[in-house]
Amino acid sequence: MGNYSCFVVDLDATVLISTRNRADHIAASLTSVLTSAKRTPFDVEVLVVNNASEDHTARVLEAFSAAWPSFRSVEDPVVGRSGVLNRALELVKGRVVVFTDDDVHVPESWITDMASPILQGTADAVCGRVVLAPHLERPWLTPKLRTQLAEMVDVSGDLPGMVGANMAASRDAASDIGFDEELGPGARGFADDVLFNLRLKAAGYRLVGCTGPPTEHHLSADRLNYTEMKSLAERNGSSHAYLWHHWLQSDLKLLGLRRLRARAKLAWIALRSSPDGEAISEQEYDLWFARSFCEHLAKERLRPRAYSPADLRSNPT
Repeated sequence: MGNYSCFVVDLDATVLISTRNRADHIAASLTSVLTSAKRTPFDVEVLVVNNASEDHTARVLEAFSAAWPSFRSVEDPVVGRSGVLNRALELVKGRVVVFTDDDVHVPESWITDMASPILQGTADAVCGRVVLAPHLERPWLTPKLRTQLAEMVDVSGDLPGMVGANMAASRDAASDIGFDEELGPGARGFADDVLFNLRLKAAGYRLVGCTGPPTEHHLSADRLNYTEMKSLAERNGSSHAYLWHHWLQSDLKLLGLRRLRARAKLAWIALRSSPDGEAISEQEYDLWFARSFCEHLAKERLRPRAYSPADLRSNPT
């Protein structure tokens, strides 16, 4: 990583963001994050890791560094968000780490809402809500499909779910658990936050849902089309095949037949309906997911498990 001191001085919280080639999105996201930091009644830093961006992200970050004393950015040339976060966790100054993404806008109370339960000693991790930005509404985006785009509307209950666009953990818990570098952007694409959540629970850390307002996910509108949603389903299938084999340590019979069935149903749908450049149905999404999941689970079967039964000792699933 970049040229800066690794000496850690305890602050109350660090907001940690990994970014790659999102120069057109990150300025608005950082403006909202830094506004929240300014409104927070405790000491906060905002740390952004520029992960081998090839656009003008570096210039955007330099401008923020000059204008905001609580902001710093570093470079990490090794592509892959999970690895970036693991390395950055060694550098954060905050006792609480609040995570978000480079295309997310946060409310002014966000850092206070997410970090306070941990600072007060009532939780080790906090799960926050995420909604799609209003301008991204589409008639075909059902609640189920919206969850595939990182929308998380319910974090109630004793075992809340967690999404990387809005989550927090104590620095000790986050460093203890870490992120699986086979998952997430730059690797299989997804489920890095899912496994982080499951491993926190299995290790006995206390998780609570945030009662504050949600963050808004301002993803690129060009991701809302059939081709991109198909790719999303396939990458999710691969990511969850990894989870299924290595963490859940489960198997599924007749993988070849299941994959053939998904392919046949997709072919039948293609014959019966005229192509739509944008919309994808839940059924089609699920079939692309199933086809990818079966294909990748067959490959994962050949690998030794990445986690031991001891790692799953309190696994609530």
